[in-house]
Amino acid sequence: MNDFELKKDKWLKEVAEQCHEFALKTDLDFYVFQTPIFYSPDLLIIGINPGGNKSYSQLLLDKGYNKRPFDDLGYNENTLNTKPKWEVEAKEKGNDTMRNAFKRVFNKDNNLNVLENSVMMNMFYFNTQKEIHINNIDIKEEIKNYCIEKTREFIEILNPKNILFLTSNNTNLKNCSVKNIETLGSNVKKGLLGERVIYAIPHYGSYSAYSYVNAKKMGRKLSEIF
Repeated sequence: MNDFELKKDKWLKEVAEQCHEFALKTDLDFYVFQTPIFYSPDLLIIGINPGGNKSYSQLLLDKGYNKRPFDDLGYNENTLNTKPKWEVEAKEKGNDTMRNAFKRVFNKDNNLNVLENSVMMNMFYFNTQKEIHINNIDIKEEIKNYCIEKTREFIEILNPKNILFLTSNNTNLKNCSVKNIETLGSNVKKGLLGERVIYAIPHYGSYSAYSYVNAKKMGRKLSEIF
């Protein structure tokens, strides 16, 4: 096992253990990744938090767990550009919106064919029906501070070539400890997370930002950066 795998597994175990303790207090389920994890991807995409309303107690019951294990903190398939078999079988459509929006931005026409070599994670690991609902969690500050610290730690382990946040809302970015935010145009922003330069685009639920015309402009702007 190489150094990256050792550090990754140590991080996953720490997160699974601490988030289990948080989940016992909040009864919110948690997970981190929406793709497989591999070293130094072309792009690390960071969302705010997972969507959904499944309780932690229901997750444990459904899967027969005593606690969520460290090797079940994300997906084993890249869901960014391919609909996995389990989504088809469960007739889930939630990620279709994401994939359809991403196709308009990340494509060969925009010279931005990077999704196959991307990792996606969330800044805050606990699921809520809407991202704003994370503010309703009783121990939200403790959870937020922990997740921000661990996400920044993981970025250094992963060493991505570029970082892209899936929110361009300044309040959301500031809540994720992003500073020195500036607008680059075409719905793209730039900022600093620690000493790392990050870029940000609107969430894929923003239909106007992902219209064919605006998505093309956004993709062209990102291709100048990446």
